[in-house]
Amino acid sequence: MRIGIFGGTYDPVHTGHIETARSVFRELELDKLFMVVAADPPHKHDTNRTPAHLRLKMLEAALEGERGIAASDVEIKRAGKSYTVDTLGVFKRQYRGAELFLIVGGDMLENFPLWRDPKGIMSMAALTAVTRPDSARDMRAIADGIERDFGGRVILSEFTGPDISSTEIRRRMRDAEPINLLCDPAVERFIYTNGLYMPQEITAIRQKLYKRLRRKRLDHTMMTVREAISLAAKHGADPRKARLAAILHDCIKLPNRELLEYCETNGYELSADERANPYLIHSRLGAELAETEFGVTDPEVLNAIRRHTLGQVGMSLLDKIIYVADKIEPSREYEGVAEMREEAYRDIDSAMLLVMKHSADYTAASGRQVNPSTRAVMDWLAECIENKRQSHNDTEENNG
Repeated sequence: MRIGIFGGTYDPVHTGHIETARSVFRELELDKLFMVVAADPPHKHDTNRTPAHLRLKMLEAALEGERGIAASDVEIKRAGKSYTVDTLGVFKRQYRGAELFLIVGGDMLENFPLWRDPKGIMSMAALTAVTRPDSARDMRAIADGIERDFGGRVILSEFTGPDISSTEIRRRMRDAEPINLLCDPAVERFIYTNGLYMPQEITAIRQKLYKRLRRKRLDHTMMTVREAISLAAKHGADPRKARLAAILHDCIKLPNRELLEYCETNGYELSADERANPYLIHSRLGAELAETEFGVTDPEVLNAIRRHTLGQVGMSLLDKIIYVADKIEPSREYEGVAEMREEAYRDIDSAMLLVMKHSADYTAASGRQVNPSTRAVMDWLAECIENKRQSHNDTEENNG
């Protein structure tokens, strides 16, 4: 058998890792390739590293459905630091007689002589290096030096790995920037629903929500955060405000009975409309709690939370983004949502009108009365869309 071993911290795993694994798997005609999650790599000691069991689950999510490529927890199970020579020994014993290939990034070849027992590594596996597009090193000369000093064989892969890094994904998560082009959708979902790589203030909010909301509601909240950040990036809104409003938009979204009990216990006065339709309560009350319990003072953020259920004539861009993100985030599955998602990245007004029409139709079909304010908002959105169309036509005429 021909077995590939591709180790890494995978914090998080990204599309570059997966593309590299697939390409080397084909190039070397491997029977199996194991992506080994490092527990505590000696060259990358970091007390802030994501726990190994979460990094393993992320990797498993990314590899679901892959043939011949699997995640390995061999280093997680083994106590102490993760030395490559020990890991190779495990695979050598498990797959007796197999030909092993150790896959590494090209930038690691220069440091290879500093690894623990490089001669032992080369005696067990062929070293296979994958370079990045911007590499200016003479890789063949480095490879020849390793073969001369430690024996064995160094293969330079024909595949050039994409210029993607886990560091960049972590930075983007911290700075409220989209990561969808850098990692698999399953990994992106895992990152958001587990609240990874976010700044401390957002992590603290999620921890509070974890104690209050059901897990399904919390997961929806975090995927709304994902969608709000992406929409903010597309339409030019402040992504940090979008993230903050999104994570708090359902901060008091409880089942109707519990919500009514909460209001009664805490002395919140309700309108007749709210008593008849308890689902209306959480947006107004959520804005109040965002201010009093979570310390939010930004009126734009508070308004976006307050308006995300019924909307309002004269809504801001941030208001619209939170309203739409709540209804189209990736875990939402209902007829027409795909069209709404596509429209949301073309025209936010048009997308919001689609969402509101769908909601109004569903309400009417359920035998309930559509809230009068909904009609007013829909008319206002239609007017905004028409004004933009007319403005575009006028511009075309003038340019013509």
